Amino acid sequence: MMYPQPGMRVLVPLGSKQMTGIVLKEHADPLPTRVRLRDVLVVLDSAPVVSALQLQLWQWMSQYYMCTLGEVLAAALPAGIIDDDYKAKTEQYVCLAPIYTYVRAREELVRAPKQLAVLEAYQALRPSGGMIERRLLIEQSGQSTAILRALEERGILESSEQTVSRIGRYSGEVHPAFPLSEAQAKAAEQIKEEWQKREVVLLHGVTSSGKTEVYIHLIEQALEKQQSVLYLVPEIALTTQLTDRLHQVFGNRLVVYHSRLSNAERVEVYHSLMKDDEPKVVIGVRSAVFLPMKSTGLIIVDEEHESSYKQQEPAPRYHARSVAVMSGHWLGAKVLLGTATPSVESYYNARTGKYGLVELTTRYAGIALPKIRLVDLQQQYHRKEMYGHFADPLVEKIREVLAQGRQVILFQNRRGYAPMLQCNECGHPPRCVQCDVPLTLHKQANELRCHWCGYSRPLMRICPDCGGELKVKGFGTERLEDEVAGLFPEARVLRMDLDTTRNKNAYQDIINRFSRHECDILIGTQMVTKGLHFDDVALVAVLNADQLLNQSDFRAYERAYQMLSQVAGRAGRKGQQGEVYIQTSDPKHPVLRNVIENDYEGLYRSQVEEREMFRFPPFHRLIDIIVKHKNYAAAVRAAVLLHQRLKQAFGERVSGVVVPSVARVQNTHIRMLHLRIENGANVVEAKRVLGEQIAYVQSKEKSVVILSDVDPQ
Repeated sequence: MMYPQPGMRVLVPLGSKQMTGIVLKEHADPLPTRVRLRDVLVVLDSAPVVSALQLQLWQWMSQYYMCTLGEVLAAALPAGIIDDDYKAKTEQYVCLAPIYTYVRAREELVRAPKQLAVLEAYQALRPSGGMIERRLLIEQSGQSTAILRALEERGILESSEQTVSRIGRYSGEVHPAFPLSEAQAKAAEQIKEEWQKREVVLLHGVTSSGKTEVYIHLIEQALEKQQSVLYLVPEIALTTQLTDRLHQVFGNRLVVYHSRLSNAERVEVYHSLMKDDEPKVVIGVRSAVFLPMKSTGLIIVDEEHESSYKQQEPAPRYHARSVAVMSGHWLGAKVLLGTATPSVESYYNARTGKYGLVELTTRYAGIALPKIRLVDLQQQYHRKEMYGHFADPLVEKIREVLAQGRQVILFQNRRGYAPMLQCNECGHPPRCVQCDVPLTLHKQANELRCHWCGYSRPLMRICPDCGGELKVKGFGTERLEDEVAGLFPEARVLRMDLDTTRNKNAYQDIINRFSRHECDILIGTQMVTKGLHFDDVALVAVLNADQLLNQSDFRAYERAYQMLSQVAGRAGRKGQQGEVYIQTSDPKHPVLRNVIENDYEGLYRSQVEEREMFRFPPFHRLIDIIVKHKNYAAAVRAAVLLHQRLKQAFGERVSGVVVPSVARVQNTHIRMLHLRIENGANVVEAKRVLGEQIAYVQSKEKSVVILSDVDPQ
């Protein structure tokens, strides 16, 4: 048996089962006496499948995010590598037997017209001979499998089975990158200058300023140095348009990695990067930070402000931006964070000199930023100038844009028909039986659905508590779709939300159809805000800005600004200036003023002042401690005990026991505590103490689950 090395997979016995494990390191004798050893049954690899740098990064993640190394490994490695159920894809191929020429075979088949048709199809597809996919030959010849088998039995064709890749190949043309504008070229040079002084640079560029083209030129320069590039995006939706653009420049040097790939496809991408020494450009969502890339010289985190870079469940609850920065440090790679609306933490790091800062303040080709108009909903309702959830000025504007043959995006960050039903008599909404939330109405499915656990039940019209009539409250994207159909019956409408994009290619289909102008109005949740480029969108409308502004979270104003600015940036990206209508009941809200004036600096200043005052990031590190138990009393008891012990250790740094807005999910009761650690304090020691106190409480309440969320979003 081969001697296992760190990074290799081994098969070990655990109880009655055999499990696959990863060798982390070798232990020198003597081992601790209390360690129970297991024999390695089989070494599964001839070479490591995990590099030393990967193991180093994953061990840091385990310590930083207060989770087990096993949890990091489970997130980092495609399932087929750990459970060893991956099977290579095979394809049947055929070729002309070596003893035959096309002419000789044709003479032999003169009285077998169907077999001759197969031969002629083969010659047309492979005039110089060689292997061809069996299914392709059948398809092109129009003949049956039996006819092709007859040719094999006559010895004219020979068949074989070959392993083929599941990774799609780009078959289009490759073109040089577009030349940079003067502003873009200046930004690219400034980025490289900043990299001489710092490992990380923040590129703050307004929407449609052409940040992607700057990235492309920097990627080209990395490839010329034989360096690979990791390009992170926050959502699968962004990879659709972006991969088309990157393929046109980088061809098959581009590798795509995201959660919509099958497990087998992810395994093949992982193995290909492990084995291939040719520099690659890997574009992917947050899990791509785990890939075994070689000679990485550049890491790009696009839309760095996006909260979807943060993993919520299960552990490790990591932030891909932070992992990318740490990975770049160990790999010796430069890191570029790009966005039109920076996170407060990243901008603070740039303003205080930890990161470099480069600004790109003008849109590409001199296109003006969109004009933004606020529509006062209180005034519109008072005048009775509302059509469902559309104010009269917005309806008129949509009609004007449609008459011009241009397109509209409508943004409402709630899916479903309505967030809830409510009884006219007692005021109670139908609630989930497993979670403390009202059920959301999905009209097309004729059901009420919980967006937390997936529980659903048939639509009801009568209140189960008092027998009163249930009325619809609020609205989501599905209801907007109904209202649009009534207001603009001639318009072609698409909806993009979680319900319409569950299938593997649904994102791409919707985006492609809208890009080809097969649709006039696109209705969507936050999916439509994220870096998408459509040439002919003249109008973007936000149906309910108040929903974004009235969140009970210290990041609410920051996120509202980001989302409103990003969705506004979809308008007027090519040609004439676009327009944005924002419906709100509070048109004097300072965040809306920041959005109208494109005043990120103003938002940043106000946020930094508040956060310093109330001990939030970037001035304090946050750790959320989540206590869960199926029994309500046990959850409260464990949370109170933990609070008492943490209070002794941390004093005022720890909050009291907090009841979250959703205090029961899947019949599990939840309580929370917040720990604030000031900058300059020993965070490692604080985490050690926290871990000890959590372990103590768990020893007293055996079935309680206590989770730590470091740097919560």
